[in-house]
Amino acid sequence: MATVDLDNEFLELFFSITNSKVPQNVELVDLKKQLINIVDTMKELNGNAKRTNMNRALNPAAAEDEEPQGPAILIVDDLGVITYQLKVLLSQFEYDVDCSQEIYDAVNKYKKRKYEYVVMDLFIPTEREGFILLTELKKMAAAFGVKTIVGVITASPRKEIEQQCKARGADFFLEKNSDWQNSLFGIMDGYINAGKDKEDY
Repeated sequence: MATVDLDNEFLELFFSITNSKVPQNVELVDLKKQLINIVDTMKELNGNAKRTNMNRALNPAAAEDEEPQGPAILIVDDLGVITYQLKVLLSQFEYDVDCSQEIYDAVNKYKKRKYEYVVMDLFIPTEREGFILLTELKKMAAAFGVKTIVGVITASPRKEIEQQCKARGADFFLEKNSDWQNSLFGIMDGYINAGKDKEDY
């Protein structure tokens, strides 16, 4: 694992710069671990992106047939470190990414764009707000007649939360464990590839 020297003073400064508060009930040492995981994940995904770009260079005809932008995704998390992380990672694979750090902004952005995918944290900053946003997103998608995949990510290990999210229409649920970024990419690729398969028929 990469070594990153991120002390508490640095993390406090990071949150002040990103205009977000250090979350309650979360130790800065845990956030440090998350940032270290980000470094490792970015290195791995960068390698994959470079290989993809090399294949495009070797096969320019195929590259011309590709869409200039990937699916539109809205990332909702009250932690600037998470929204920044996912925007950087997803953008490397040509996903069209917007971010929001509170529920009212997220609702307004969805009304204007009707994203194909929404990845939202449940505690923004409490699970009550997260449940409200999840319910509202599914209602708006139904009212607009669009299919939006909504996934919930959370650091909470409580099993009942997953059931509550699924009952409110969440398409997938992901706990923020040590390798959750790669798990999220696997889930997203599965949905996107399934959509491509349907278009072939």
